[in-house]
Order: sequence, then C-alpha cells, then structure tokens
Amino acid sequence: MVGKVTPNTQASASIIAAIMAHDPYKTPNECLRSCINANAGIPAKDWVQSKQAAFGDRIEPFLAESACKAIGGSKLKTDYDQAFHHKELPLACSLDATCFADTTIEHDPDNGIFVMTPERKIKLYGTGVIECKNTSVKPDEAGPAPYRGPLQLQAQMMCTQLQWGVVATLYGGYDLRLYFYDNALSMQVLISNRVRDFQRRIEDHDFYAPENSGDANTIWPVPLNFDTKELIDLPDDVDGICEEIEDCKRLKKTMDAKIDALQSLLKIHLGDHESGIAKRYAVEWKMTNGRKEKTVTYEGKEPERAKSVKIKKLKEVTTNVA
Repeated sequence: MVGKVTPNTQASASIIAAIMAHDPYKTPNECLRSCINANAGIPAKDWVQSKQAAFGDRIEPFLAESACKAIGGSKLKTDYDQAFHHKELPLACSLDATCFADTTIEHDPDNGIFVMTPERKIKLYGTGVIECKNTSVKPDEAGPAPYRGPLQLQAQMMCTQLQWGVVATLYGGYDLRLYFYDNALSMQVLISNRVRDFQRRIEDHDFYAPENSGDANTIWPVPLNFDTKELIDLPDDVDGICEEIEDCKRLKKTMDAKIDALQSLLKIHLGDHESGIAKRYAVEWKMTNGRKEKTVTYEGKEPERAKSVKIKKLKEVTTNVA
C-alpha cells in the first residue's frame, strides 16, 4: 500500500459504491462535497486510519500472493504507485495488485473459490486485477455486498481495460475467499452513467436530495447569512413540520418514561439475581466493567453547523409588512 494516488477532484473506484448509493457508511453527497471542496482548494479534514484498516494494508501482499498462487498465476505486481485513468470518463483508480493467468476457474466454495458469473465458470487469460479486502464481518454465501469490492473492481477493470478481476477477502483473520468477476457490461454502463452525472454535479454544485438530516449538513455546512442572521420567510407547511417534531419529542419522552418504569418492574423481579428466564424471554441485569477515573482532553474543533434545527414556538404570529 502506497497511500492515496487518485485525485480528490473527481470520481474514483474507491468511492464508486458510495456514489451509486450502495455504501451504508458514506452518502453520495459526502463524496460530492469532498470533490467540490477539493476543486475549490479547501483542504479535507484529517483522516485517522483505523487499526483494522492499517492491518489490512500490511497484509495486502500476502492476500495478493495467495490469490495468485490459487490460480497458478505469475508476474505478480503489488507496488503500483500511480493512478489509472479512464480514457473517456472522469474516473480514476488505484490498484492493490495484478497478476497474469491462463486458466479456467470453476466455482468451488469448499476451497474458497467463488466464481460470480452466471455460468459459475470463468476463463482467465492475460493480466487481471486483484483487489484485497480485510474484514471482521461474517461472509455471505451470496457473495460480498456491492460496496465490499465488486463495484470497485468493475471500475478498476474499466480504467485499466483488463478483462477479469478477483476480490480477495480475508474474513475474521483466517477465512480467505476469492471472488472472481469478468467485465459485467450492464453494471459498467450504470457506472458510466453515474460517473458522468457525478461530474456534472461537481461542476454545477448540484447536490442529491439529502438521505437524512445529517446529509443535509453536508449539503449546507454554513449558512449564507451566517454573519447577518437575516430571517427569511418560510412556507406555511413549516409550522406543520415543527408541530410534528414537537409531538414526536413528547411521544418519545412518554415512551422513555414507560420503558424506565418497565425496567423497574424487571429489576424488582430479579432483585439480587443477575439473570432469569420466563416462557418466552431470558433477562439479565449484569454488572458493568469498572474503569479508573481519568481526565479527557478534547482537541480543538472548527465551528460547524448544528446537527439539528432549533424550534421555538412564537407567542404571536406576525406578518411581514413590505
């Protein structure tokens, strides 16, 4: 692993699943905001790599070598330090590894070989892409989710013009599974269309509809009237939205109180006992892990827009007079 080599100003294979709304951990708007900011010269926030991700980088050569050996491949290359750019699309990719092969692979789950083509058989001829993944999740017998390598691999094959690829995934630190793919043309058409649209949105600052409240913060991180705090006239349906939020807050408060009362009943039944069992449920009232008192120091943080909108009931509704 040599670090990020693809540009931050456009779509890349590593974020293609998020751009296509298949990544549960990142929204299309977050990708769009990052690219728009990069084009404007706004530096990205510092990113701290997790221990699992760092370990995954260290074992990439091992995973790539294992995949190459499994297919009797040769000419393994793991030191790619430059990006590959699509000839027509604003799309780039980096590579973990490639190898050469001339063989036919058949679906063999018992030996960790999964051929993800309709025929469950694939002809490997020439150089192919090896994408390495390390995860603690349990494997799905249907194959990895689109955001766990398959979409990224299709984008990598598009950029490199290679005809086959494999996602080498290590599950739980011991279960290595190799998922083989050819060029899925229908999927690559979808990728092409989404990449073109994504580039247009970068240029026009045209965000997608927000997926949730947090996604709206990505679209509008700073209000235009931040200094003047100018009031704008809002449509009548905003009153209904505010009232519904207030109703939900009251309902949540009632439900929280009810849950607390029911928890008290369970604790009365358990008393000095840690656990118990009824006809349909088992319950536990365990001790938590103790910890020493410590002083926590928080790093400095740039101001950012609040996560929620503050609602204040007006005593008297007034109408603006021009």
